[in-house]
Amino acid sequence: MPAFPFFVDEVSKPRYPFAVDRDARRRRLERFSRNEKIFPGGDHPTGNCGACARIIADRFGGEVRGYWHEDNPTARAGEVEGGHDFAVTADRFLVDPWLYHYYGESPVLDLAEPAGQAEAASRYGPEQKWEPVPSRESLKVSRARPSSGFSR
Repeated sequence: MPAFPFFVDEVSKPRYPFAVDRDARRRRLERFSRNEKIFPGGDHPTGNCGACARIIADRFGGEVRGYWHEDNPTARAGEVEGGHDFAVTADRFLVDPWLYHYYGESPVLDLAEPAGQAEAASRYGPEQKWEPVPSRESLKVSRARPSSGFSR
């Protein structure tokens, strides 16, 4: 038996130790989000913000949220694409690897901190406009419309 159990239930629990502090959790989310092998973009499905968000939610727990830009005009993210999807983990980290790989923005914001909340509001508009994206079926209709010039 390992000295420290990392997995309790492979299906329903996030894959991280229970005792991880927020800084360590943030660093792990940052490393994962910046990984170009996981998020190669271009013609790969991760060229779509919804697919990137779904990978995060499936791996770390949480949900995919998004908006159409016409319904959330104060949001900067998704302005060109017509909308945007991103992940919000159960422990309130907003994780957006797509925005990092295509626009160079930090991929992780801590929504438990005022600075993270302010940056999230600036990038994504008011939280009340972030609607849950209910299932994998929604990837067929991502919030971002295809756009030329954004593939890596």
